[in-house]
Amino acid sequence: MNRKLLSLLVCILIVLTACWDSNEIEDLGMIIGVGLDYKGGEEPFSMTNQYVVPNNIPGMQSGGALSNPYQNLTLNGKNFFEIIRENSLETDRPPNFTHLKSLVISDKILKQEPAHKIISFFLRDHEFRRTVPVFITKENVATIMNVEPTKEMFPAVQIKELTQNIDRSLHVQDNLTFGDLSEHISDRSSFVIPEIGINQNRVRLLGAAIISSEDYKLAGWLEPEEVGGLKWIKDTVKGGLVTIDREHSPEDQVVLEINEAKTKIEPVLKGDQLTININVNGSLKLAEDWNMERNVFKKGWDDAMKKDAEEIVSESMEQVIDIAQNDFKLDFLDLGTWVRINHPSYWKKNKDKWNTLFSEVPIHVDVNFKITGFGTQDLV
Repeated sequence: MNRKLLSLLVCILIVLTACWDSNEIEDLGMIIGVGLDYKGGEEPFSMTNQYVVPNNIPGMQSGGALSNPYQNLTLNGKNFFEIIRENSLETDRPPNFTHLKSLVISDKILKQEPAHKIISFFLRDHEFRRTVPVFITKENVATIMNVEPTKEMFPAVQIKELTQNIDRSLHVQDNLTFGDLSEHISDRSSFVIPEIGINQNRVRLLGAAIISSEDYKLAGWLEPEEVGGLKWIKDTVKGGLVTIDREHSPEDQVVLEINEAKTKIEPVLKGDQLTININVNGSLKLAEDWNMERNVFKKGWDDAMKKDAEEIVSESMEQVIDIAQNDFKLDFLDLGTWVRINHPSYWKKNKDKWNTLFSEVPIHVDVNFKITGFGTQDLV
């Protein structure tokens, strides 16, 4: 046989060989959710691992009654690597984190320990992906990991999917991933973590936790309404509603749907005096109107509505700015990033005392909307 042909056949055989180092799913301790809590005492840390039970997944069962396709295993220890190794005493399957869907951290642990110490193991281990979303809760973590999912097969997956409606509500934040968290710590910047809780035996998105750049511990909380103001500031609005209630409107309540939104942040430096201008432009559509006498075909019908919407969004942004500057004196608004980009010399000189300077910086908000439609009537 021709040597070249023989070499080609050998190469083909090697390429077509099955995965020599593959593992069957039934032989892996596949973990899709992790919860971290603080208990105190000699073994202060608690870790809940949510394992997939392949034999209980519909379609993989040979028969019999359906059981939970997941199992939660909670253990305590002095650190998380030791806890993971303790898992080996209770299961014959080595834990595997390559398919991790969500990480839930208790507020208690972030009051005791800084975030960069808590996630050190997870960022160093090769099985943990930087795209895994992180959440915080005031609930017992083991309890929240046991809440029966309503839409998904696994609680960890349902927790991850809570942020999928970011284009539907101003109260829904985008995911904060391991990678995002690591970048904030590397940049020495404050940030927020989406909060989840339990409502009527269902897991629900709430507000957000503020993590301080001073010590990377929990500094405080934002309510769901304040999350909306934060999203306008950080240019992360992808949709949602602006509601003009009776307090703002002399007529009746109106609901406007956000079509487009764009926030521009402009730091202005004159000498050593820094000011920050935040300009919001967007288009809204009339979605619900309780004033049945309104004539939308009359010129200027939307003037008062537009002004009210601008005032409401400005107030929500200014409220969050006040919380950042006066209540916490922490730039979790991420305005320092824009100062660093636009005025690098000023930033290099002042970055170590930015939180102190930030609390005194004048911040001006300007919101401009246009109302582009009023539902299906504008198609007539």
